[in-house]
Amino acid sequence: MAKAPAKAAALAETTAGTDTDIDVAVQQHGFSGQTVEIKLFKGELHEPQQPFFGLNNYQIQIQRERWVRVPVEMADHIEGLAYTVREADPEEPENIDKMRWVEKPRFPLQRKG
Repeated sequence: MAKAPAKAAALAETTAGTDTDIDVAVQQHGFSGQTVEIKLFKGELHEPQQPFFGLNNYQIQIQRERWVRVPVEMADHIEGLAYTVREADPEEPENIDKMRWVEKPRFPLQRKG
């Protein structure tokens, strides 16, 4: 029975001063070690509330509209995801021939830290 409190104390010492296990995960997956907080904006009704992302075998599911600490490389990856859509020319919206392809971010987000 004396070993259980000792193990708990050892675990507390190794995790003291860290926000989460993100610091360990960052190093294990070959990232730089820097982290940043991100918040995904609200999505459309048909989009998942908790989209799933993966990079370098690091996988994370992020709740929209909540601050989450992730590796900087993961934030850069999510920010770089984009899609293209054809939009009408603002000067001639009815002219189909003047429609142009526009790239938009797939998961708009806000960063801090």
